[in-house]
Amino acid sequence: MGLMESMRRTATLACLAGLLAACGSSGPAASPGTSSTAMAVTPFVSIVEPFDPGHPARVETTPARCEGQGSTLAIERCYETRTENVDAEINAAQAARYAKADAAGRAAILAQDRAWLAVRGPVCHAAFTGGGTAAGVSAAACLLDESNARLAWAKGKTPPEALLNATDSTDPNQLSWYTTPKGSRIAELSTQGDQTGGAVVTWIIIGGAEGFVVNPRQFFFQDASFTDPGVVRPPDPTYHRVATGQEYRFSIDYSQLAKDPSGDKRGSGYVYAPGAPTAIWI
Repeated sequence: MGLMESMRRTATLACLAGLLAACGSSGPAASPGTSSTAMAVTPFVSIVEPFDPGHPARVETTPARCEGQGSTLAIERCYETRTENVDAEINAAQAARYAKADAAGRAAILAQDRAWLAVRGPVCHAAFTGGGTAAGVSAAACLLDESNARLAWAKGKTPPEALLNATDSTDPNQLSWYTTPKGSRIAELSTQGDQTGGAVVTWIIIGGAEGFVVNPRQFFFQDASFTDPGVVRPPDPTYHRVATGQEYRFSIDYSQLAKDPSGDKRGSGYVYAPGAPTAIWI
């Protein structure tokens, strides 16, 4: 074999070896300094209950009504179990959203879930600071309210209008709370009448995971077509941002109630309406 023929054969073998190496590769080569771990997809992280740790939220059997249980502990446990059942549904809904999302969307879903779960308990306890067994039961029921609102949000559903009981009692356990889709809490307290035959209402806000921005125009009295937007009492709360887990109060004087053409006012009430859903205290 001549020298030139030997050189051509060597070059051909080298070329074939390079092609075989390329064919044996399982995918594109990682960039310099990029580890295989960094290229891996972050898995979905399920809700794990602080009151039932060690596994993702799961479905268990619960009584039809929690209030009728024989002890405070049993009532609280009933609400926690029902909360966990809802959270299992939240996990399924969020996992479905996660599977369809891009990398940025997946990171946002995980961050939002972590933030919401971290403040759910503190938000509920901030609403019921009086202590005692009643506060413990109210806080446990609040967990369920928070999770139900979160589930509707995760599924993209609009909850029905919430009908709540108005009260003039300053006992926190007597307040009827509305939970927004983002986890903030709102309550109404009818504090006093005014000289015009109207009423002064104190609105109580507890900020959820993303806080809450106050817009007084979203808080008004309504009876059929009659609406009283009220007069905000100073200091003006407009666009005040309620921090996560913090309570904030502001008052509105509904001074036009005497002009309501409906005498019995059945179906009327104080409304929080950012759009949909809405809540009405009657």
